[in-house]
Amino acid sequence: MMGSGKKQARFETGSERAINRVAEGTSMKGTLTCEASLRVDGTFEGELETKGRLVIGAAGSVSGTIRCAQCEVEGRLDGEVVVEELLAMKAGSRIEGEVKYGQLSVEEGAVVTGTLQLVSKVKDLTSSDRRKDRGAVEATA
Repeated sequence: MMGSGKKQARFETGSERAINRVAEGTSMKGTLTCEASLRVDGTFEGELETKGRLVIGAAGSVSGTIRCAQCEVEGRLDGEVVVEELLAMKAGSRIEGEVKYGQLSVEEGAVVTGTLQLVSKVKDLTSSDRRKDRGAVEATA
């Protein structure tokens, strides 16, 4: 009806609201690159990069080389991980490997085996910087 005052539904065309999903019972291997957020309730192994948020559900498992803007872990995360902003570890989560992050939130019951490194400008890290950092061990007293 014309002039009814009702607003028409607006469809989101950008990737701002889009969420990719790996459902429970699904296994993926390879390289995954996306602009939008990603939720993993299944298993992913390989290279993963998202400019959005990575959420690993309680049944989810992600392993490999991971780079994302934000990460929330309820399940398992293994490998070389770069989180540009907030890494949130929920109770029962397990992380193993080398993790660089901008901010960290850890709930009681979360388990980490490996290295956690606060990096003030994670966004500026390049792959060459990550390769150099692997061999470097820094200790202060």
